[in-house]
Amino acid sequence: MAANAATGAAEAAGETGRPPLDIRWWGLWFVLPVVVFFAVFSVFPVFFGFYLSLTDYDLLSPPLFIGLDNFRNLASDKLFLTALVNTLVFVVGATLPVWAASLAAALLFDQVFRGRDVVKAIFFLPVLPPAVVIAVIWRLLLHPNGIATSAAGWFSGVSEIPWLADTMLAPLAMIVVHDWAAIPFFMLIWLAGLAGIPQEVRDAAAVDGAGAVTRFWHIELPLLRQTSLLVASLATINAFQSFVLQFVLSADQGGPANSTLVLGLLVFKYGFQYFRMGDAAAVSVVMFAMIMSVTLLQLWLGRRVY
Repeated sequence: MAANAATGAAEAAGETGRPPLDIRWWGLWFVLPVVVFFAVFSVFPVFFGFYLSLTDYDLLSPPLFIGLDNFRNLASDKLFLTALVNTLVFVVGATLPVWAASLAAALLFDQVFRGRDVVKAIFFLPVLPPAVVIAVIWRLLLHPNGIATSAAGWFSGVSEIPWLADTMLAPLAMIVVHDWAAIPFFMLIWLAGLAGIPQEVRDAAAVDGAGAVTRFWHIELPLLRQTSLLVASLATINAFQSFVLQFVLSADQGGPANSTLVLGLLVFKYGFQYFRMGDAAAVSVVMFAMIMSVTLLQLWLGRRVY
């Protein structure tokens, strides 16, 4: 009987070119739990955040609709403007060096040398720990009398350096720690792009007398344009969303003197320290708009490349 049912289903599918309706419904039932989970924990919070950005909400009384007032207030909010400038500086420092250094590391590990796999595995280790663990470890290393000060003391002769308590050194420390952890990850993306370049192209260039620099600049780098755009966009989006380093590593969560305060940390402060959920949601919408702009720019450039 099972064979007859299967034969009938196959015949029905053959007549219409697609499986019967009851079989297709089974596929919907299988994916429905994932769709519901995504809708509840991803889609709904996004739309609810947009709604809260248009309200005055302090977590105690019901949200009061005020339109675009929160966004108008952000234009003159000194704390928001400070966080916006800090975020843009952090994005530049967490994007350009990561792009260049990860490409250089990929070019190095794309070569064949003894112990390459072992060195590559060691180089990749910073990607494995969670960001909180990385921040805690570097907070110890960047203690005024810690290992970083001892290493710098060989050149400067200074016995105490306030890495995280100086308004100039603290933002730089955030960028260095972020880049240290991000470069190995993006190196793998570059390596995947390099693996996609046909070896025949490289061999033909070598036969024509092209050196390593010439092959990279005129052959490999143009073929890596899509990978280049992907790394740049992912690095930028990741930098815009930075929160853990500034929350754990900085002094007083954004200090000193708000020099490490970024938009992600400002959302937390507005929402759960100052109980200004409407302002917090408005800042998150601004972050969303900036990240979407980067994504759309990457898609546009990707279409222009090909």
